[in-house]
Amino acid sequence: MRIGKKLCLGLIVAGMLLLTGCSFGKKTVLTYDGTFELELGKTKIAQVMQAGFTDKYSYDGKAQIDGSSWENFYAMKGEVTYGTMYAGNKSSQKVDFENGKVFRVVIDYRDPDYATGEILINGVNYSGYTRDQIKEAMGGAKMTLDSESYLSYEDGKFEYTFRFEEDSEAVSSISIDDGTDWELVIN
Repeated sequence: MRIGKKLCLGLIVAGMLLLTGCSFGKKTVLTYDGTFELELGKTKIAQVMQAGFTDKYSYDGKAQIDGSSWENFYAMKGEVTYGTMYAGNKSSQKVDFENGKVFRVVIDYRDPDYATGEILINGVNYSGYTRDQIKEAMGGAKMTLDSESYLSYEDGKFEYTFRFEEDSEAVSSISIDDGTDWELVIN
C-alpha cells in the first residue's frame, strides 16, 4: 500500500512540473513577449526573423556561417532588445546565416541604449531576480559556481550563467547555452 501512495505522490509532482512548464535538463525554451518560442539548439535564425525580429547591427542579407563556426544576431523589435543570439553551424560547409541554429542567448538587462523585452526562460522571467530568487527557481539544476559576480548552473547539456553588477542585488545579465560552442572550431 505504501508503494502505491509514493507512486501516486510522484505522479502528482511530475504532473505539476509539466503544468508549470518546468523541463529541466531536456530542453530550454525562451518565450518572447508571450508570442514566440525559441528552443535552444533547434530554432533557426530564419524562424526568429519570421517572428518579426531584426538585427539592427550585424545582419547582412548575404551572410553565411563558415563550417564549424557561429555568427551573432542582435535580436530587436523596433527599439526593444531581446538579447544576442548566437547561430551555429556544426557542418564542415558554409551555410546561409538564416539556417544557423541558435545555441546561445545572452540577455543584458542593463543595456543603456534599449529597453529589454519580456523574455521567459522555461517559464520564468528573471528580470529583477535576486541571487536567492534565482537559486530557488534553478533548484532542479546543478550549481557549478557561486561567486560575488556570478551564479552558474548545469542542467543536462544546458548551462545557465547569471551575472551580477557590484552596485545591484538584481541579476544584470544571463547567458544560456546548449554546449554547441565546445563542438565549434573558431579560427
